[in-house]
Amino acid sequence: MEYFSLVCYGLNTYTEQEWAYGDVDPKLFDPSNLDTDQWAHVASEAGMKGLILVAKHHDGFCLWPSRYTDYSVAATPWKDGKGDVLADLSKSCKKYGLKLGVYLSPWDRNHADYGKPEYVDYYYNQLEELMTGYGDIFEFWIDGANGGTGYYGGAKENRSIDRTTYYGYDSIFSIVKKHQPNAVIFSDVGPGVRWVGNESGIASETNWNTINANGRYPGDPDPEFGKKLGTGDKNGPQWIPAEANTTLSWPKAWYYHTGKRPRSLNNLVELYYTSIGRGSPLDLGLAIAPSGQIREEDKNALLNFKKRMDLEFAVNLVENARITASDYREGHKEYSPVNAIDNDLKSFWATNDSVNTASLTIDFGKLTTFNRLLLQEAISLGQRVHEFKVEIDDKGSYKEIAKGTTIGYKRILRLDNIKTNRLRITFETDAPCLTLSNLAIYDAPALVDDPIARMDNDGKLFFEHIEGINTYYSIGERTEKSNFSQYSEPINLSNGGQVYYYAKEEKTGFETDIVMERFGLSRNKWEVITQEGKREENALRAIDNNPDSFFIIENKAEQQEIIIDMGTTKFLNAFGYLPRQDGKKEGVIFEYEFYVSKDHNYWQSPVAKGSFQNIENNPVRQIIPFKEAKEGRYIKLVSKSTIKNDGKVSYAEIEVF
Repeated sequence: MEYFSLVCYGLNTYTEQEWAYGDVDPKLFDPSNLDTDQWAHVASEAGMKGLILVAKHHDGFCLWPSRYTDYSVAATPWKDGKGDVLADLSKSCKKYGLKLGVYLSPWDRNHADYGKPEYVDYYYNQLEELMTGYGDIFEFWIDGANGGTGYYGGAKENRSIDRTTYYGYDSIFSIVKKHQPNAVIFSDVGPGVRWVGNESGIASETNWNTINANGRYPGDPDPEFGKKLGTGDKNGPQWIPAEANTTLSWPKAWYYHTGKRPRSLNNLVELYYTSIGRGSPLDLGLAIAPSGQIREEDKNALLNFKKRMDLEFAVNLVENARITASDYREGHKEYSPVNAIDNDLKSFWATNDSVNTASLTIDFGKLTTFNRLLLQEAISLGQRVHEFKVEIDDKGSYKEIAKGTTIGYKRILRLDNIKTNRLRITFETDAPCLTLSNLAIYDAPALVDDPIARMDNDGKLFFEHIEGINTYYSIGERTEKSNFSQYSEPINLSNGGQVYYYAKEEKTGFETDIVMERFGLSRNKWEVITQEGKREENALRAIDNNPDSFFIIENKAEQQEIIIDMGTTKFLNAFGYLPRQDGKKEGVIFEYEFYVSKDHNYWQSPVAKGSFQNIENNPVRQIIPFKEAKEGRYIKLVSKSTIKNDGKVSYAEIEVF
């Protein structure tokens, strides 16, 4: 499948929440122009092969008129309660040649019987509806965020469940297979396809399709097993490939949020190579807008991405080259190396049994420039290669230019521009023999990088300079490109604000997409005060504009707080929190309260409180708006709980806007 989308739409779209509590009035769901044909048309034009609808998320709201609940589209004004989003999307997918998938959250924050056996029966009944009423399903998605107690908590989640047994996963999987025998089942541990272990769309460079998932269940918190989700197990007994998932919105958000932008073209290209280019399909989340359609800017980002990837792989340079092998099976043409460059995935090159190291040589017949190498094993016969190296002819002898580990269904190497007339690739396996179904070489045109914007603690904004490329910017409300200013020297942005910017290669006229970034107030006068009222030097790491550093408190108190003296009084309307960026989860805040004070003594009620939803899997910068602006000199961030509840609290960056 390679490329498809998890479509996120529902009541969360209208409340701009990621994980709602299931207490939102369904009458809020009233799109002005819900058009699943538009979704499918855009997806098809963008090169996707399927759409997976989040039919029910954790809030329990159903996008189909389920017979078993009133909390569905049947209770909304849309189509006078007679609509069915999933049915519409099923028709649209058929119309545009896409496959249909569904996501049904096992966690349900709306259902009164959640935590009891009655809810499990309810879930099975809904699953039967989805598996029998909407045609062929190519993938069934079951989320690892499956409720119960723990950091997902809050008053509404105090219904204790045993996650290993409560849902009856074997029964769930049996229902799917009974009605949809060809459906692939996604969860952390399969049984059809596994989560890659992050929501960044990044697959491991070593990526085995096999893994040992025995005894594991969706949402299994074992960190040691979590480390294997990306790499798999070389000799794992189960074939459960990894699926890479992330969002088109940036910073990452599954549902619609005002002000969220689509990823830049460069970001999407990078995403392609870290997912599909490492042998994992890319499941790119689409956040449908409140109108009921894909936003125009999201559509344009997807179509530009498709155009760019078509350019990357426009001309296969091996089509006119000569290929030879150090060995091929019985000298038979059915296993000839020519089969690796015939553009037919069903044919393949194979070595004789017990030949565990072999090479293919490509002779271009002339000096040739390339920067992409694509390899594909005969995956229907299993995954075999555990190591390979790439060499070029350098004045009569071979010089190594790259190496890798696994290949699997697809592996693409990005290389510096290489010039040679001959190329050799050597493969190694512990399997009985080697196979390769496809070898392709390309010379992708250069892609201009997005500008890199940085702000120092004095509030000066600057862009890194690249020879031959100019940066253009606009502060405040976005304007047409014709009104942007060319960057020449640092910009005073001590009061923060929104900045729109793009780069232009003056020689070719190529322009990047417009990037928007929000910057907080200057922090040059800030001082951090700990709970003990001390001015804490180490705590400056929380406000140093360096996302790689962080401050951590470890005094085991039930709740922790950090107070900052901004040095001057300001009107504030939002705060930002960046969790530690070193990949560890100790001390990452889950539930928070934020206060503003004029004098450090009288704090009144919090100006914002809640939880950073999905922050464990999505540890990105969190910007939380206040309901109304608040004047003050002192700010206080209180950690009510952390995702590990380990008595620690960590802060990479704290900002205000």
